[in-house]
Amino acid sequence: MLNDTLPKYFDPRKYASHEQALEGCLPLNQFKELCAILASNEGNAFIHLDFRVDEDRRYIATGSLTAQVQVVCQRCMGAVNHDLALDLSLAFVYDEDHAKNLPDDYDPVVMTDGEVILADMVEQEIILALPIVAYHEESGCNPTAVKYASSTDDAPDDEKPNPFSILAQLKAK
Repeated sequence: MLNDTLPKYFDPRKYASHEQALEGCLPLNQFKELCAILASNEGNAFIHLDFRVDEDRRYIATGSLTAQVQVVCQRCMGAVNHDLALDLSLAFVYDEDHAKNLPDDYDPVVMTDGEVILADMVEQEIILALPIVAYHEESGCNPTAVKYASSTDDAPDDEKPNPFSILAQLKAK
């Protein structure tokens, strides 16, 4: 079911039992933890999930999450556009002990009283998918920042004399 307004809470057991889909957009500005990391909170995250119960009677959702976010360039400290396109394979569990028993194919999502806060789940998936370090292409950065960030500028132009060369001369005598 395509929702213009996604629910704040949802029961994955209900969606999986009826093999329903959940699809819609969430504005990035509602994610407080994510906005603290990003250069800008403009844009939307688009999510699509297909729910089902698998052969081991687990509540499963597969789908995708896409968003364009602006992260901080570590070279010039400006905003860099970064496209996220995630394939999701989620298993909904009651507690951390059940999460430990899941196959590696699934990412665990812990339900609170049988429900999941959709925005929290989406926010955590986006945070995990962000690059650790982001850069513009070198031509896209401020030229001054590129000059100071370049590793070749850090190399010394002249070789300094070895302070122990005098000892080597004395030893040779």
